[in-house]
Amino acid sequence: MPHALIVEDDPNSLSGLNAIVAADGFSVDTAATLAEARAALTRFIPDVVLIDLNLPDGSGLDLLHNLPAQPDGVVPVIVMTGNATVESAIEGLRHGIWDYLLKPVNIPRLRSLLARIPRPYELTEEVQSLRTTLRRLGRFGPMIGRSDAVQHVYDSIERLAPTESAVLICGEAGTGKEVAARTLHEMSRRRKGPFVVFDCRAFARDPGAERGLDSMLFGQESAIPAIERREPGLFEQAAGGTLFLDEIVELPLPQQEALLRALDSQTYMRVGGSNQVSVDCRIVAATRKAARDAVAHGVLREDLWLRLDAASIALPPLRERADDAVLIAEALVDELNREINASGLATVNKRIGPNLVRECLTYDWPGNVRELHERVRRAYNASGEIVDSLRADEANGSGGRRLNGGSVQVTVGTPLSDVEDLLIRATLDAVGGTRHRAATLLGISPKTLYNKLQRMKMA
Repeated sequence: MPHALIVEDDPNSLSGLNAIVAADGFSVDTAATLAEARAALTRFIPDVVLIDLNLPDGSGLDLLHNLPAQPDGVVPVIVMTGNATVESAIEGLRHGIWDYLLKPVNIPRLRSLLARIPRPYELTEEVQSLRTTLRRLGRFGPMIGRSDAVQHVYDSIERLAPTESAVLICGEAGTGKEVAARTLHEMSRRRKGPFVVFDCRAFARDPGAERGLDSMLFGQESAIPAIERREPGLFEQAAGGTLFLDEIVELPLPQQEALLRALDSQTYMRVGGSNQVSVDCRIVAATRKAARDAVAHGVLREDLWLRLDAASIALPPLRERADDAVLIAEALVDELNREINASGLATVNKRIGPNLVRECLTYDWPGNVRELHERVRRAYNASGEIVDSLRADEANGSGGRRLNGGSVQVTVGTPLSDVEDLLIRATLDAVGGTRHRAATLLGISPKTLYNKLQRMKMA
């Protein structure tokens, strides 16, 4: 049976919390002061700690230094407070708390948090040992790489995954921000819930979309009592799981403010509704822009950035990841082999050759992992048993851009749609993935470029 420690100096609140936690299958110890809590920790290791922020002999955060280690290195701590602010939330997250509850405690939300506390048999030393072995081999969930740079990313994900804190993932275009977010989700206590993705760029330049965006985020219900109609928003669709907001700096400022309110109050209101709804999803946001620059240019609210930056992950560009490009290429070729073999249409066992390895190591990959995937796929389709060059598709006359050049080579007779795709990809690479600059060079609007990238499945 999992064990809980409740630290609360108000007798009535303590009694009520004790009853709720015990009813949810926990054995319970209680304390009214930090001193009593420290004494309790000498007798047992709890699976979760619920602690009041303001206690007679100090702040509840002071107890964090006394918590013993669990097999995964983290004891979930839920802080309870009657006057949460952005500052207190940031301070708590930086101290490593799992989540916090506003008083009076929302009982359904508390039970939702308790349901995600792992039972003792769910976290074992064997699981941790296996994870360590896989990391050495270059595997970390769906992520691939063993360089020092990416090991730091694994460390951050491993540290943040067991918590409930909102997370900001930063990195250049193509570095794998969505893959990192999905890894964070799959290693969290919400892994059995949905992983919902929303690209904030979809509404970035539609001046009439703000109210529709509110509905998309928070849902909508009929304002007429006689008509019962409710449309769930992204927050409800992600209930019990994770909501991934890609390119958060493209979210209009009013919606950034609404997002911050939801994070701080842990509630939101549907458009047309009159009742507060509890937030039951974890927010993971991503941006390719430097967050400080985005704040300085007025496209990211500073208070939202501070809230998210309390738990952040920086993804390194592929050019700084040693031989990870080779590992990723090998893994992709293996995956493509499996796909073809599973289809029953053919039996293949392609593998990469030494020249492709050299190309992977010497190219600077301005498009990062996304570009690597595209190049390897094209080379795979144009190669025989050995995939020995990222230029294999060019050698076979299918057109394409030069590996290290700033131009596009096209074979006479290449379909115009293919030429357009090649030119768009080459221009994006030339400007480091910055779509506004690419659109300017191509002489089209950013919205037109976005629509073309959607068709190319690059949006």
